[in-house]
Amino acid sequence: MTKLHIYLQSDPNQENFEPFHFGPNDFQPLQAAHPNLELVFLNSTREMLEQLPNIEWLDTWYFDKRWYLEAPKLRAVFTPAAGKNWVHEDPRAKIPTYYGSFHGPMIAETMLSYVLYFSRNLPAMIEQQTNRTWDRTTQRYSRLLKDQTALILGYGNIGRHCGQLLTSMGLTVYGYQRAHSMGQDDSTNVVYTSDSELNSIIPTVDHVINLLPGDPTTNDFIDRSFLTKMHNNSFLYNFGRGTTVCETSLLWALQNDIIAGAALDVTAIEPLPVESPLWQLKNTLVTPHSSCVYTEYQGLHVHQLLDLIKFQ
Repeated sequence: MTKLHIYLQSDPNQENFEPFHFGPNDFQPLQAAHPNLELVFLNSTREMLEQLPNIEWLDTWYFDKRWYLEAPKLRAVFTPAAGKNWVHEDPRAKIPTYYGSFHGPMIAETMLSYVLYFSRNLPAMIEQQTNRTWDRTTQRYSRLLKDQTALILGYGNIGRHCGQLLTSMGLTVYGYQRAHSMGQDDSTNVVYTSDSELNSIIPTVDHVINLLPGDPTTNDFIDRSFLTKMHNNSFLYNFGRGTTVCETSLLWALQNDIIAGAALDVTAIEPLPVESPLWQLKNTLVTPHSSCVYTEYQGLHVHQLLDLIKFQ
């Protein structure tokens, strides 16, 4: 009987983080499609490593590149994670690794809620409610999104979902992607932009949506030079990796009205240290790396498994 070993108790960086915990009930659709498949649930990294020599199929939150050498029977590694920070690829390029490709709609909806949060000046409205103030002029400078412009840094699978949502609302959207430097994505109407054009585009956009992955080439990609190019009524949103934004430069930009505000779902150190001034700024929204915390998360991952897994 074919076995799928599952080590998805929770996000390894969020101990006992229930929204990302997977249990037997979550895998019922997979079990129904493959009645001869045995699901083996693992409870710890130690238990996974003990069984690793006999594992053929593995669904996990975390897999170190060194462990491939200890898994002679391994045929594939699956993970809900979208990035390669927790599940590493096989350095020998022998064992395929399948990452979660279902995060786009969730991050896109979260992104839109943050864009509207700032566009409609909801921080001021929340403060008014707290103070029981009735001032109908507070939102007088709000602009319709259809008249605004956005730049998506890291225009990949998730970026396409964000771009499609924004262009459907009438925004002009630019997508920064290394693979394409010219033309337009006909499926989303997002206009590609390159390194050579980026400096001229940054001052024209109202919203910068950062989806860049974390690697040496993207460290502090958004630095003081980048932020200075943004106009003072623009906003930054980070859903990529915290290391891609220089937080000292961002703090300077926010405190000196270089930009109008920022929403940070990821930070360089997580959780964001309690002493960080970013917690206290009225023009900053800090959320706990929760852009994909939706009740559908587990079902979306298992649905992807159904498309990927072809057990013999």
